[in-house]
Amino acid sequence: MTHRPPAALDWLLLLILTAIWGLSFVFIKRAIAVYTPLQMAMWRMVLALVAYAPVAWLFWPRIDWTRWRALLVVAFCGSAIPNFLFAVAQTRVSSSLAGVLNSLTPLFTLLLGAVFFHFRPSSSKIMGVTIGFLGAAALVFAQRGRVVDGQIEYALLCAGATLCYAINANTVSRYLRDQHPAAIASGAFVLTGGLFLLGLGWSGGWSAALAHPEGLTGLGYISYLAVLGTVGGSILYFWLLQRTSALFATSVTYLLPVAALIAGALDGEAVGAFDMASTAIILTGVYLARK
Repeated sequence: MTHRPPAALDWLLLLILTAIWGLSFVFIKRAIAVYTPLQMAMWRMVLALVAYAPVAWLFWPRIDWTRWRALLVVAFCGSAIPNFLFAVAQTRVSSSLAGVLNSLTPLFTLLLGAVFFHFRPSSSKIMGVTIGFLGAAALVFAQRGRVVDGQIEYALLCAGATLCYAINANTVSRYLRDQHPAAIASGAFVLTGGLFLLGLGWSGGWSAALAHPEGLTGLGYISYLAVLGTVGGSILYFWLLQRTSALFATSVTYLLPVAALIAGALDGEAVGAFDMASTAIILTGVYLARK
């Protein structure tokens, strides 16, 4: 676990990830208007596998297949399971609320790191994560009316997805820190690619793409999620994990509410003054956690 202060490049990577992943929630919302959540998740993984194929070929000698267990965690907890959970959740919650709930990731990362990965957080990190979580909770309260039919269990699916992200972050930080980011990501997808190809056929994703009048448009949305959100985002994220720490890297999810609210507003979702005040609390938490 590195203890050096974040450099300017680390902050730049954090902001790029915020922009890429902040827009993802809007594209998920549009994709599930065409495909079922399972079809969308399978298409996203298969398209990511296609994008990763040349990367895997280039980095094949650098992939440590003896760490296949950690690579499985990356594939399922870092991508497949959260992709599906967010897709199901966004059939009932707004994209901006999904982005807000994603900010639970650093809290789970700290808790899991302390309990299972021997991470000892400083008091400032604990304070920053707590304040950031309170800001996220305030945003959830402000947007409670955006949960369709009051089905709060769908919002909890987002929390389950962030728990998966926390497991992934701690696993990469603990067991794959010395591996090249592209080797980690491509190795994970090559290891599980056959399963997702089968899943795409079983879910009816192939036929939906051909039969639905908006099938190709939906694939365009999923292509963004796969190529930029999964492939590009994962490589940048693993690089950031290796340069800094699991807690710093997952701080991208504290900045995501800002990006998600802006993207949601541009997509016609309501954003109020209380939303902005709550994001200010989140950013305060980020600053304190990084001290």
